[in-house]
Amino acid sequence: MQYKVVPFNRAKFPDQALQSIIEENAVDGWKYKNHEYSDKLFPGNNGCFGIGATPNSINHVGFVVFEK
Repeated sequence: MQYKVVPFNRAKFPDQALQSIIEENAVDGWKYKNHEYSDKLFPGNNGCFGIGATPNSINHVGFVVFEK
């Protein structure tokens, strides 16, 4: 059995985006298995005496798993 992982980025309409990814990969014989997502926190930087300081940021990480 083979597995394939495809990135799943944030979208305005996530249901349509997921359906599109599934349909695109089904053409090649890949079957939808699961999808996962999480938000990762990246800490900011205080800078030097506040100069160049950056705030914390959140990065969305998502993927869709297929099997064949």
